[in-house]
Amino acid sequence: MARIAVVIPTRNRGGQAALTAGAVLLDRCELELVVVDQSTDEATVEALRPLQADARLRVVRSPLRGASNARNAGVAATTAPIIAFTDDDCRPEPGWASAVLGVFDGNPDASLIFGRVRAPPDIEVEHYCPSFEPKHRYQQGQVPLPDGDLGIGANFAIRREVLGQLGGFDALLGPGAPFFRGAEETDLLIRALHRGHRVINAAECTVLHLGVRTGGDVRDLLITYQFAVGAAFGKHARLSGRAGLRDVARWIWHYARALVGDLVRLRRPRPGVIFYFTAGALLTLRYRIDRARNVFRERERGAQVGT
Repeated sequence: MARIAVVIPTRNRGGQAALTAGAVLLDRCELELVVVDQSTDEATVEALRPLQADARLRVVRSPLRGASNARNAGVAATTAPIIAFTDDDCRPEPGWASAVLGVFDGNPDASLIFGRVRAPPDIEVEHYCPSFEPKHRYQQGQVPLPDGDLGIGANFAIRREVLGQLGGFDALLGPGAPFFRGAEETDLLIRALHRGHRVINAAECTVLHLGVRTGGDVRDLLITYQFAVGAAFGKHARLSGRAGLRDVARWIWHYARALVGDLVRLRRPRPGVIFYFTAGALLTLRYRIDRARNVFRERERGAQVGT
């Protein structure tokens, strides 16, 4: 039985998904690799076909939209006790899955791992690519501030039993979601820390992220992410009461101090970060919450998103 499963969501990017899957399969450890294909045609299946001589790879077609739905489908299609996630615009370094296993083996009390995510070395100054460079090895207890260790879903792993306890990924959050299109990994991190789980930020588990944004896409991405992060914190304020409200207040205070600091140093202030964060938090009031799983429910039907 494989000790680790790797899940890659993809939609209409078959060539990219095939390169990512190929990079994972260079690791010769026993693993399950599931590519969850939400594409509108068969191009992704065809692009992956040459790799399917490796029995470790399976392609799962899904009619649902969104990375969170895809990740949940990938989890359901696998059995390994450790589940790692990366994206179709990432290239894991050789031995990435084995490195993830090594961190869990060496830290039996760890529940989650966020690995290092590198941007392309030749990226232009005016361009932007989400990345993550760990500052501290361990996290437990308090949710980090915006300038702290907030890992991203491009390189993330979790114990299956812990993911089940936390309720899985929230389908109303994340890329491709109908409203809050980001922060699904931040949402899961908050849930884990609120329940006392230990998180490891592992620089030795590295992927290269090729999702470079340019022009107006940079601003759109940052606004979308800030809005979704606010939604994640707003949901947990409703779920956790005083503790969740304290986290929201800490983030707003952090942004307010940064805004004042910019004004004092005669730098261009960025009031938008507070606005979009707060707006995201408040707009969660439009949605009910499944308190057994800590995920949003659709407002229209009162049913969990994606079912």
